[in-house]
Amino acid sequence: MSPWPVVLVHGARTSRSQWDLQLPGLRAAGHEVLTPDLPGHGTRRAEPFLLEAALAGIEDALATAPGQGPVHLVGSSLGGLLAIAVAGRRPARLGSLTACGAAVRPSPLTARLYAALIAATDRLPGAGADADPRLLRLLLGADGSRAYLRGGRADLETVGSALRAVGPLDPLRDLHRTQAPVTFLHGRFDQLRLHERSLTAAAAHGRLVVLPYGTHLVNLTRPGRYTAELLRVLASAEGAARAEDPARAARGSSAA
Repeated sequence: MSPWPVVLVHGARTSRSQWDLQLPGLRAAGHEVLTPDLPGHGTRRAEPFLLEAALAGIEDALATAPGQGPVHLVGSSLGGLLAIAVAGRRPARLGSLTACGAAVRPSPLTARLYAALIAATDRLPGAGADADPRLLRLLLGADGSRAYLRGGRADLETVGSALRAVGPLDPLRDLHRTQAPVTFLHGRFDQLRLHERSLTAAAAHGRLVVLPYGTHLVNLTRPGRYTAELLRVLASAEGAARAEDPARAARGSSAA
């Protein structure tokens, strides 16, 4: 059986290129991969960030993935929060959900505070929308910084719009509605893991995987180790689905 397709959703400020370092490993393992850009980011930088447009773009990627069977949905940071919201809508083809660096319950207040923090960080030398590549190389490494920047970097107005948009989301409610396997996967030093246990418990089939290394953008700073762990998470979800419902799990393989 062929592995299920994967939809990867990037975080704030970066673009689909955030996943550049995961694509070779996922494709070598047999996964077809889709990497949509969110509104205001990457190829969609001219668009305003609107929540419904962001969710619709992710749902479109799930619907148009190759085959007719289940699809893995993976989101990082902002993309993880949006992926949880999409899962709560119960899309027909959702096979599993993996949220990376998104184990936090947003609120309008925390969204405003986080936006203020990003704005303050932007005032540091070389840290704005046109960030100094040397600073990012220091933080993410040479390969990680190239991947982070390749698709461009969203401006502060877009980030503020995105954070205000996700403030009212209710991931606990959305996870309660999700019957697919859910994994929270993030680095030990990720700052957005405040509610990891309550969110994991909210999912009917929730699992928490805390890597013994890594910060918020662990997929860029430790790409090889992270990709290997992500592949294990996806394989585990497929194995569980095949044991529970072999016919549904196989449909994507036979139609691919």
